[in-house]
Amino acid sequence: MPRVHEVAKEIGISSRELIAHLDEIGAPVASHSSSIDQETTERVKAHIGNGTAEPTTALEVDLLPSDDGDDDDYEEEELPSSHRKKKSLAGHLAEIPLLVLFAFAIAIVIKTFLVQAFFIPSGSMLPTLRVGDRVLVEKLSYRFGSPARGDVVVFARDVFGAQPDLPWHQDLRNGVRELLGLPTGQEEDYIKRVVAVGGDTIRYSGSPRVLLVNGEEVEQPFIQGGEDAASPTLTAGDCKRLEMKRDAGGCIVPAGMVFVMGDNRGNSEDSRIIGPIAEDKIVGHAFVILWPPSDFAGL
Repeated sequence: MPRVHEVAKEIGISSRELIAHLDEIGAPVASHSSSIDQETTERVKAHIGNGTAEPTTALEVDLLPSDDGDDDDYEEEELPSSHRKKKSLAGHLAEIPLLVLFAFAIAIVIKTFLVQAFFIPSGSMLPTLRVGDRVLVEKLSYRFGSPARGDVVVFARDVFGAQPDLPWHQDLRNGVRELLGLPTGQEEDYIKRVVAVGGDTIRYSGSPRVLLVNGEEVEQPFIQGGEDAASPTLTAGDCKRLEMKRDAGGCIVPAGMVFVMGDNRGNSEDSRIIGPIAEDKIVGHAFVILWPPSDFAGL
């Protein structure tokens, strides 16, 4: 004999509605998996077909007996679509904090190992870089090689000495702003151009200033104003102060270090003041001006 849920499916109504109709014709059943004989099946079909059945209210459906059995053939009725939408929305909202944390973790990994945006806080690299520009700095090339003459590099600010410890909340704020390439209100990492590398002999003198590397003049089309008339020089007399060896009227850049200068020679605190920079202090190679769009260009 067919069961309640099978007959209900055949008729096109729910199992609970069919149980209610069976009660009305005096043929009650115990559960959804109860069997119905053929005579009762025909009677309930006729009852429903004649229109004598009253519509089952939501309250009546809730009061109908539930299936206490464990019949695997019985299929649960679907939840109303509005209820499913509410559950779906709640699930999506619960995922948002996890997605934010995941995105933040990815940003930190990218910033630490691959590429980072930097805000230009001063005019020491004019006309190449202006105050407020944002540049992208890649960090991979110097893990596998050394800086080359002409590279624009970012290096750690601690080359100027130990930096004061900041409260944790200020460190966190600065870290988030650094991820976005925004200023933090502190003097940040410095950006300069490599003019000589380890083993090179460098001299910077004359009027206008002439840059000599290993005895050969180096063209400097990128410097502010086209030429440098009166910025600080670098001669053999400066070598001791900068802890560099003398050679042929200039100074030798120690191995594993680079000599950097700003393109705005008259307004740049660089290796002429603080000496050569250790390669392990270099954060990365600045390769493109990202913002503003009007300044977009490679470096």
